Amino acid sequence: MRKKEVSLISLPKVLLIFPPKGFSSKEPLPALGLIYLAAMLERDGIPVEILDAAVEHLSWRKLKKRIKEISPDIVGITSLTEFRYEAFQTARIAREVLEKEVPITMGGPHVSLTADDTMRFQPEIDVVVRGEAEYTFLELCYALWEGKDLSGIRGISYRKNGEIIHNLPAELPADLDALPFPARHLMDMDRYDFRLDVPGKGSLPAAHIITSRGCPFHCSFCATSKLSGRRWRHRSPENVLAELEDILQKQPKVKAVWFYDDTFTMNKRRVEAICDGIMERKLDIAFTCSIRVDTVNYDLLKKMRDAGCFKVFFGVESGSPRILDEVCQKQITLEQVENVSKWLDDLGIEKNPGYIISFPDETREDAEETLNFMKKVGGIASMSLLRIYPGTRIEEVARERGILPEDFSWSRDDQPVPNQFSAAHGESPIFIDRLSWDELSDLTLQWAQYQGISPWKKLPEVLRNVRSWEDFKHVWMLGWRYVRKKVIGSRGKARGKR
Repeated sequence: MRKKEVSLISLPKVLLIFPPKGFSSKEPLPALGLIYLAAMLERDGIPVEILDAAVEHLSWRKLKKRIKEISPDIVGITSLTEFRYEAFQTARIAREVLEKEVPITMGGPHVSLTADDTMRFQPEIDVVVRGEAEYTFLELCYALWEGKDLSGIRGISYRKNGEIIHNLPAELPADLDALPFPARHLMDMDRYDFRLDVPGKGSLPAAHIITSRGCPFHCSFCATSKLSGRRWRHRSPENVLAELEDILQKQPKVKAVWFYDDTFTMNKRRVEAICDGIMERKLDIAFTCSIRVDTVNYDLLKKMRDAGCFKVFFGVESGSPRILDEVCQKQITLEQVENVSKWLDDLGIEKNPGYIISFPDETREDAEETLNFMKKVGGIASMSLLRIYPGTRIEEVARERGILPEDFSWSRDDQPVPNQFSAAHGESPIFIDRLSWDELSDLTLQWAQYQGISPWKKLPEVLRNVRSWEDFKHVWMLGWRYVRKKVIGSRGKARGKR
């Protein structure tokens, strides 16, 4: 990279990009990671622009045109496993239209855990920024602009003389209150139209906010503790309330908030203080959040309800005690789930329990236990197939058992992704062990039937996202099983009437 002619007032123009998505998901949300980075750069006076190609529905041609028009000095691209190939393609387009000396950087959960693999197979990417990047990326931008050596910047991976270099990990931000509020003003918030369905109030315009980072637990399917550390770090109640007031002042349409933390209720006193502050300041918002069933009690949930909490999500994962204990490593009990479920019913808070099927060694009987427990708990139950993410214990098991091939790369464009259903899950492989695709299709339909979800209504969206022959086969299998169930069910009813 060429050394720039730098004056005291010369600063780089930075472009942060959220790539196009290869599949449709729920309502789009502003990428908190990018708007946190942008806020850090702005605070230092660095010009920064955010381009959300997904929410703008940009084609590759239009994305190319926009990057060329903006003509940045540094490019930063975010990545998730589900749309990593779109992120790589974005890097290729940026390299094609910009001068060779313009650095192309990439961050986000996926490349943070696959840095070596990414650098090895994606030559257009000059630097990978690993982990929580606010301070690292700011330091990197100055170093790149001034042509300085990168060896002293912790938390990055880069090339030097053809060799891939991985610097030591960066220290995680300890004082989250010291970070500026996310630069939401850099994004056209009207494009997102994010809403939450609040009982008695309907669909309300909403925003999302994160108040803590890190996770002391080690669930086998999750990599949060590797990305953000085992130490739970949190913002003070005063800082959280100040951001809520800032959102309500600058986005007066907002009437609901999603606390985006992995576990909002990790510290009961902090949650109580936030709830007290919401009520004392008469903030006109309803909110939802994620909890762990071992981090709440009745009194805490009651205070949350009184402050405007209308729904909580909690991961159950499996209704099989064996799978829950031996495979998930969730460190909760089904009895705790039932207790919390009863408290939520008593308080009138909607419950959104989450379940996963297709764990290692999970049998049809185990999965049926999950469905039965799901019906017992009730609520708006979500269910997904177990996805394989880099950096997790599940990835290790998948490689050990050959579910991921021995030479599997997360970054090669010429290598097929095993067991993927990109129409529903993007490019994240699914863990297929003892349960077959046919059984998983049947179990998925049972869940949909229990939740009152019509496969026919979902079909157009799924078909729009079909990207491969494998996708088509999975959709066909689901459709065939649904029709067969309907035919058999109608015949059974007819016989019953005779």
